[in-house]
Amino acid sequence: MILASKLSLKFATPSKTAKIVAVLDRYRACVNAYIRHIWEHGGTLDKQTVDTVPTGHLTSRMRAHALQQAIGVVAATRASARKLCVEPSMPRFRGAMALSKGLVDITDTHTSLEFDLWLRFSTLRKRKRIDVPLKATRHLRKLLALPMAQFKPGCSIGGCPGKYWVTVWVELPDLPDRTVGAHVGLDVGMNKLVAVSDGTFFGEELKDVLQKVRRRKPGSKGRRRAAAERRQYINRTLNQLPWDSWSLVAVEKLKNLKNGKKKNRNKRFRKALAPWTYAYVMKQIELKARLNRVQRVEVDPRYTSQICPQCAHRAKSNRSNEKFMCVRCGYSADADFVGSVNILNRATGERTVPQLCDGSKEPFKGGAS
Repeated sequence: MILASKLSLKFATPSKTAKIVAVLDRYRACVNAYIRHIWEHGGTLDKQTVDTVPTGHLTSRMRAHALQQAIGVVAATRASARKLCVEPSMPRFRGAMALSKGLVDITDTHTSLEFDLWLRFSTLRKRKRIDVPLKATRHLRKLLALPMAQFKPGCSIGGCPGKYWVTVWVELPDLPDRTVGAHVGLDVGMNKLVAVSDGTFFGEELKDVLQKVRRRKPGSKGRRRAAAERRQYINRTLNQLPWDSWSLVAVEKLKNLKNGKKKNRNKRFRKALAPWTYAYVMKQIELKARLNRVQRVEVDPRYTSQICPQCAHRAKSNRSNEKFMCVRCGYSADADFVGSVNILNRATGERTVPQLCDGSKEPFKGGAS
């Protein structure tokens, strides 16, 4: 498993920063030149296509990296247009340059003890490299503290005026899953980020965070700040889950939630769902599970919120918004909690009854499964 960590270049001197920016600007211009050529004439990762763009003081190896990124950008743009059934337009590259070991090197050996890492970077001048100091973040230190973690050769460099950064990659071995711990089901949603089958809920303020994203104008600075707040809230909430006490988590195999029009998917529903980044949440859950050696199981999401965990009766009328009440036996509980219990049952093949049904209509308040 390979994980990324972003480090600031703010400790570089103005002279070194200017040299990095000069390479980044030339690199981006080179990628855009390759994009125009591939868009109009096609091309592959070969010397003939590499030589279609003037050197611009970039080495042949760096131009090969630029061509490789250009091919990836063009392919992704056309694939996205096909999926959305729209006419593709030529993209413009503003991202980070991905460089291999021959062009950059990350090392922790240096005479200075003030900084944790050093970036050795090739400039536009031939055989002239600079050493840029870096300070490790808490996230990077946590990754490097894991067993047999090591840096992967190469890095990416990007940013904008006043804020430049380098992304380093840490390679982690695939360790065996933990054998001791609880088995739980996780129901991911908009009203509560995560409902756990043990009766606990996490991220109950998510809906307010998503509404803040929706209210901001698309493409504005406020929208970007709200999106960053949403991402931070999701990460902070998932970090609160007791991963060290679990050995298996079951989740729904969600896909295409925002595609298609159904009777219950009117314009109001689709607008409310737009800021919900469920794919990012599922990806982060997968990452947290792998880092904590927790087995992750995906199950079919159909009818998990409509099946009664007490009598197994399935009916659409069992659920009303956030409340679940079985029309057959009267079992009542939070709808997201019921979904998490059914997800766990579907993953383990067993039937977990979270509460005995006594005919009461009182809503379930939570508790152990």
